[in-house]
Amino acid sequence: MKKLMISEWVRWVLLALIVITSFGLVPLGIFALIAYVLPTIFVFMHGSRFLGKRNIVLFFVVIFVVTYVSEYLGVHTGKVFGEYYYNTMNNGPLLYGVPPLLMLTYFSMAYSTYMVVRTLLNKFEVIKGWMIVAISVLGGLLMTLADLASDPVNSTINRVYIWVDGGVFFGVPYMNFTGWFIETFIFFIAISLIFAYLTKSPKLSKLPSKKFTFEPIVLFAAPVLPVILHPLWAKDWSSVYEPMSLIALFGLGFVVVLATTVNFTRLSVKR
Repeated sequence: MKKLMISEWVRWVLLALIVITSFGLVPLGIFALIAYVLPTIFVFMHGSRFLGKRNIVLFFVVIFVVTYVSEYLGVHTGKVFGEYYYNTMNNGPLLYGVPPLLMLTYFSMAYSTYMVVRTLLNKFEVIKGWMIVAISVLGGLLMTLADLASDPVNSTINRVYIWVDGGVFFGVPYMNFTGWFIETFIFFIAISLIFAYLTKSPKLSKLPSKKFTFEPIVLFAAPVLPVILHPLWAKDWSSVYEPMSLIALFGLGFVVVLATTVNFTRLSVKR
């Protein structure tokens, strides 16, 4: 029991640091590494409790493979997301034009989204049948909504990646978002099928506590808050910040509030 309490406290400390660093309140070089590493550590800790150690590793492997292949094809063919390329700003080293550290961001986003969707549906047991498709579609839509609120700032202002010919949505091509949905749908359905028919995860003897399932909601909300609040202090003012803030507030913010409400109004027992 003491070990579980220590683990819980460590996860909450990690979440607090993740929220703080999401506002960029540390030096840029350090921030780039912390922004990748802290959420990854949290997901492995939380996921090993909910899914099991082997299954959270499988989760990571599926995310890494699907997203790296998608990004590699995207960078070298322009057929997945549109014509773009990465630079080394906040990306770390590139492997054949793709930053491997980016897969860590995919991993934490995918896990928090996956858990938010399961919370919204109140489904914490082994999921099979049509529910696999439902979770994969909802997860893909939610991750694409997150990209909708962040991609224009990351690409046109922060220049983390560069769109060669721009696009219709604040400099981002339409294909980027359809590509994102297809990519995320693929890894969610792959993970769900593995958990349903191969590893039978999660194997819960009882429902997880509300506090435990609230943790990934906080992880999901962490990168949303700076997008919502950025127009309040933006010195490098751009018309992009306001619409992205509105998308984050009324799109992702609604999801966070709804998931939190569903989470704390459901029946549960301590785990």
